[in-house]
Amino acid sequence: MGRHRPLCGLLLIGLASLFLSACDGPPPATADLSAEATAGAGAAASFTMVALNAEWLFDGVGEGRFDTAPQSAAEAEEHLTEVADYLASLDADYISLAEIEDLAVLEELNALLPEAYHPVFVQGLDTYTGQDVGALSRPVVADAGRSDERAAYPVEGSTLYAVRGDKGVSKHYWAEIEILGMPVTVIGVHFLAIPNDRKRASQREAQATVIRRLVREILEGEPRREVILLGDFNDYDREIVDASGSRPISCTFDLLTDLDDEQEGDEMVNLACFVPEEERYTCWYDRDGDGDDDGGDEYSQLDTVLVSRGLLPYVDEVWVDHSYAAGTVSDHWPVIVRFTPPSD
Repeated sequence: MGRHRPLCGLLLIGLASLFLSACDGPPPATADLSAEATAGAGAAASFTMVALNAEWLFDGVGEGRFDTAPQSAAEAEEHLTEVADYLASLDADYISLAEIEDLAVLEELNALLPEAYHPVFVQGLDTYTGQDVGALSRPVVADAGRSDERAAYPVEGSTLYAVRGDKGVSKHYWAEIEILGMPVTVIGVHFLAIPNDRKRASQREAQATVIRRLVREILEGEPRREVILLGDFNDYDREIVDASGSRPISCTFDLLTDLDDEQEGDEMVNLACFVPEEERYTCWYDRDGDGDDDGGDEYSQLDTVLVSRGLLPYVDEVWVDHSYAAGTVSDHWPVIVRFTPPSD
């Protein structure tokens, strides 16, 4: 499918009527991110980032409890090769992956690619599915980790009723890298599934609250770091409607974009706003179980990339790559973002 460049010199002037408040307003004051400041910081003229749910990228051993997972080592190897061949064709600089089993599988994938990346993996806490998140990075990873914080639910202001509890983010990581000379913290997430389940939606709001705190802490730290938040959020953005017109019952994306209720405007921007509505779908759910891609309400946008406003002038292209058939490489399609230094 087509690739889409942000309009109006990437400063989002006049985009409010198209993309509402998520893409509205100028970037806040940041560190010096001008072309002059980044000149000579690195030879790369662009930086490409991929967010993909790789659909049960496991080793095929002991997965009998989940029939959607590979059921043998041979089946797992075939899937791993399909994913590797596809990712090799992208030649991306940073690949964030959901639904991987562990570091060993990530390293197997790395070995199948034309050039070696730096693996990013911080052991998660999902003991039910055993799924985790990780990444492959061309830039050196200065540091990586995860947050063990939990947040109470229902969160303040939630419209969802739920028995009180608390929830952490079992599948996520953060990694410190440089992109075009800028210090950036990348946060990869995979939130609790089933967007319209009210109990899970309430727990997902708690997960969003944990990540919201983490993002805010990074943005308010010294020296200044920009933030990229990406992955499978298993929820919808009420302001950036997907191709099926999906509407959220939670405030997950409100929490992740507006980090400070006392400041006007959003601190984080969902880059799905740069993708035409008809192409805003990253997940295929075979709703009628017939094995056929029927489009329509079988599509939704659960995966996306959010960036802090200091990165907006560097966002050159954003697209969802629908180049493979649903359920081949994955039952998800990746969101791809290309960053380049601003021309002036």
